[in-house]
Amino acid sequence: MKETTSAPKRARRSVQSVDRALDLLEALATADGEVAITALATRTGLHVSTVHRLLATLLKRGYVRQNPDTSRYYAGAKLATLTEGRSRFGELRLRARPLLRALTEATRETANLVVLDDVQAVYIETIPSPQVVRLFTTVGNRTPLHATGAGKALLAALPPPRRDALLERVELRAYTPHTIVDRAALRRTLDDIRERGYAIDDEEYDEGVRCVAVAVVPARGSAVGAPIAALSISAPASRLSRQRCGELAPALRRTAADLAEALRDQAGAAS
Repeated sequence: MKETTSAPKRARRSVQSVDRALDLLEALATADGEVAITALATRTGLHVSTVHRLLATLLKRGYVRQNPDTSRYYAGAKLATLTEGRSRFGELRLRARPLLRALTEATRETANLVVLDDVQAVYIETIPSPQVVRLFTTVGNRTPLHATGAGKALLAALPPPRRDALLERVELRAYTPHTIVDRAALRRTLDDIRERGYAIDDEEYDEGVRCVAVAVVPARGSAVGAPIAALSISAPASRLSRQRCGELAPALRRTAADLAEALRDQAGAAS
């Protein structure tokens, strides 16, 4: 199966061995069942010998398990405890999964759940497209706010004072010739997104990749403030035109509203 890979662009001064171990854990956490070591090497871009060495450590610590009959690997219970039970995003992911799955089934494209983390957007859930050529995004992938659809949707939904303060801290790096790197132009774009109700990443982070995204804002009756998350649909630009982005936006907005309502009802039941 051929995949169009959207790989994380790493910050400087990262610890290589930690990066690689986390790449493996993210690949296992998002895999559908058991994974062969060669497939893990392909997904992470690591050499098979490096993957084997790291897996040996992760096996010892209980984060990874190996099926003795197939020699394939899968996420261990210890990893599930970290990613699900102890995470403050656990409930958000749980509520979002069936909604993301429905989006992917309806559009046949990759659907994502993204949250704001300081000056970056972080993918915390993704349902991959069933198509042969598709976008593969790992859970935990951190991306720039100004160059991604989900990032811009999150920025546009912030209260203006907080948005402006955050924009002063964002490094407007050019990832492609289409990236917005002028702060005044970015502010105008965010105003347009807020008015229109959805954002588009028009090959601004990866050439050949387009994305449409909406913010998940608190449901009526909830405390007003920052967006809860963003939902996005991403695909090769050849399949996801700007016109189709606009056509998919209403479905994304309905899904965002359903997710906000589900979270409000859950919070009410817990109180």
